[in-house]
Amino acid sequence: MWLRISIMCLTFIAVPAQSNKNDIIHFQASADSPLAQARYIKGDPNKPTVLILHGFLATHHFSTVQTMQDQLSFDGYTSLTPTLTLQVPLRNQSLNCNSLHTHTLQQDLNEIQGWIKWLENHGHQHIVLIGHSSGSQQLLEALIQHTPASIKALISTSLFYLNGEELGIRQQDLQIAHQQLKQPHAEPQKFNFLYCQQDYLATAESYVSYLVINRQRVIQQLNQLKLPSYTIMGSADSRYQLVGKEWLGELAKTTTNLITIEGANHFFAHQHEATLHQQIQQILVGLEAAHD
Repeated sequence: MWLRISIMCLTFIAVPAQSNKNDIIHFQASADSPLAQARYIKGDPNKPTVLILHGFLATHHFSTVQTMQDQLSFDGYTSLTPTLTLQVPLRNQSLNCNSLHTHTLQQDLNEIQGWIKWLENHGHQHIVLIGHSSGSQQLLEALIQHTPASIKALISTSLFYLNGEELGIRQQDLQIAHQQLKQPHAEPQKFNFLYCQQDYLATAESYVSYLVINRQRVIQQLNQLKLPSYTIMGSADSRYQLVGKEWLGELAKTTTNLITIEGANHFFAHQHEATLHQQIQQILVGLEAAHD
């Protein structure tokens, strides 16, 4: 069933959970990944467990993700916020555009599945996934590859895509990358990629791997999901300047439940943090009731 909701800002105050080093866990999430880290906070075992994934090149320390986790912890939910290693052991800082990027989308997906398995092995069998920005895209990709029985729903926030000329992807970059894929020891090149304009230093394998996530693919995969899906978007997200406001209409035509927060930007900053949390909380409560 399609749901399209447009809501105004609401006043809400929550006291963030106190973070300490004991919240941080280390785990080799997949056979081909370095040691990774995540923030894990235990809550009420009768509530769904929430895994929250950060956006492009960020970490679990990113403010949007950390605020989500703190607020859900205050509500009593167990939560896990992993940091994708991007092939950097125990990565705890965002990578710069001009850092050397050798990581691939498939390696990220393997890590996501590894963290889901970690939760399952620790007794969590009712898991809801929440992604922010490219984290939403990667969770969607992971579920299309494999949807464990423990995953009950996907909540995407600021869901867009990675490949398109409107995003600055250049045909010349694609041609160079595909030529390099045929060479065994090609040197990394600087590409255009999202906000990394001409300074995204990456191997061809790394760069090309993420470009499968184009506009059509995201729409198709939302329709392919076999579990409840919710997509929360800000009406004032600056990325509409690139992709067009019609992106909301395209999302509304899929099987996802689309929720638009009026006035919110890509990061649901300031007063919109509370509205975002209220929407996530309502979804979780509804899923919890359905499970009972």
